[in-house]
Amino acid sequence: ARRAEDAAYGASHTSFYTDAVAKDKYDTLDEVLGKSLKDAKLQGMVKELLDACVKITEALRVNLVTVNDSSNSFGDTQLTVDVIADDLLWDLAKTSKLVCEASSEEEPEIVKTNPDGQFVLCWDPLDGSSIVDNNWAVGTIVGIWDKSTG
Repeated sequence: ARRAEDAAYGASHTSFYTDAVAKDKYDTLDEVLGKSLKDAKLQGMVKELLDACVKITEALRVNLVTVNDSSNSFGDTQLTVDVIADDLLWDLAKTSKLVCEASSEEEPEIVKTNPDGQFVLCWDPLDGSSIVDNNWAVGTIVGIWDKSTG
């Protein structure tokens, strides 16, 4: 039985929701992707996106959150960090040999990037960006489709 003071904190104070035990070794990214995705090109696409997410994380750590004096097509006020994250994902989309078309919440028109690419990417570069200056969690949402799906 938990002590009375522990009960007041619930899940945020205890780990009663999991019985997971720390391991001495975890699977590498390549091992996880190999088990989860059989398509080698899709594995490569995921790796490229994760690299872009690392760049977005680094940019969030060093850039001030300010209003960019513009809004996206949905009427959301853009912050500097929205634009930075979007630019980093566009850099990926335009330089990747795997991406044939791309679109963003900030610029929702489909852009052809590489006719030989296999995937269509769509993203929200920084979901929750309006709360990033309060140090709340934000994330990048990405959809990946094979170009054969139309």
